[in-house]
Amino acid sequence: MPVRVLVAEENQRLREQMRDYLSNECSCEVVGLARDGHEAIQLAMQLLPHIVFISHDLPGITGLQTCEIINALAPDIMIIMVADTKSTERVEAAMKVGARAVVTRPLKSPEVGYLIQELAEVRNRRDSEDIQELKDPARFPKVISITGAKGGVGKSTIAVNLAVALAKQAPNKVVIVDMYTQFGDIATMFNVTPKHTISDLEPVLKDLDQDLIRNYMSEHESGVHILVATINPLPLDAISVECWDILIHLLKRTYRYVIIDMPPILHPTTIHVLMHSNIVLLIANLFDLTTAMDTKKFYDALDQERISKEHIKVVLNRVSKVNRLHAADLEQMFPCGILAHIPNESKLVNAINKGIPLAMTDGDSPYGRSIERLAATILGVEGNISIAINEAERWSLLPKARKGR
Repeated sequence: MPVRVLVAEENQRLREQMRDYLSNECSCEVVGLARDGHEAIQLAMQLLPHIVFISHDLPGITGLQTCEIINALAPDIMIIMVADTKSTERVEAAMKVGARAVVTRPLKSPEVGYLIQELAEVRNRRDSEDIQELKDPARFPKVISITGAKGGVGKSTIAVNLAVALAKQAPNKVVIVDMYTQFGDIATMFNVTPKHTISDLEPVLKDLDQDLIRNYMSEHESGVHILVATINPLPLDAISVECWDILIHLLKRTYRYVIIDMPPILHPTTIHVLMHSNIVLLIANLFDLTTAMDTKKFYDALDQERISKEHIKVVLNRVSKVNRLHAADLEQMFPCGILAHIPNESKLVNAINKGIPLAMTDGDSPYGRSIERLAATILGVEGNISIAINEAERWSLLPKARKGR
């Protein structure tokens, strides 16, 4: 595919000379000719050329101003400034407004042909799969920490089933990390027996890399990879902040989704991981007022630890008609609102006992669908997170409002 070029030059003779040279000597496709800066900007937006040659002394909107505007409106277009002479000051001024190079008239030097080839190679690299992946926010790795104000609210169960749901869309690109140094449940819920744990990595931190971490993984048939902190109970600080920092950095280079099942404590290690999380799912339920109040305290404490509230999302778990509290009560407590309502499910106990996540065997149940919606939200997260909940199904799961409210 030939390089598409736009020429902006006031003088008709010079404009045509540039066109002929670029077409015949450089094998470019000259897609447009502009007489001034205003026309150059319009044609650049309409034709989207690969390269624009802009005369330094355009009338009206100057060449530098034209360069700056095109660079702001269409930064993928590469600009070459054309002038009678090339000085250090002129080159610096052109570079400041986005030009790639400055060349002198007339365009008969081999320098121009080489420059076009170099810019074409830059464009090809820019269009490569690796670069496109780096430009697409939806493909960026995401660290999702799942925690709560107290134990027993279902954090680990949601973490496990969310990991399975995400792995259906990105197999072998999801890792779940059990951060508990005492009595973690993730391995049991997947029915795996880890041979190595994160605590074993402390002595080899200097040699830690992606290949070494891969040897510490347990792979599950769901496509989820599993990494646990310990097998035997250890002190909370048995795994250092430095270890967690290096580990998460390396996991993000291998996996698209890093799900962390986090104990309900504020500790230097948990705070560090929360600060480096893209999404923090704060799990609560409607069983009693103390859980709701503790969740609010935890939410406020995270703000005091300089963890952005934009990253924190509340998930109501075990929602049913017999809950003592109402979803509306908690919605008023949290400025971020409620991200998702996960219904109570009696089959979860049996699934945990068998070591088979419910999302694998009963994805069409109300619980399974709610997890799928939560996963879909995370898969498409950009900016503010929102989830589309079928209102009829949602309100069938929630208790009716009390009279007099």
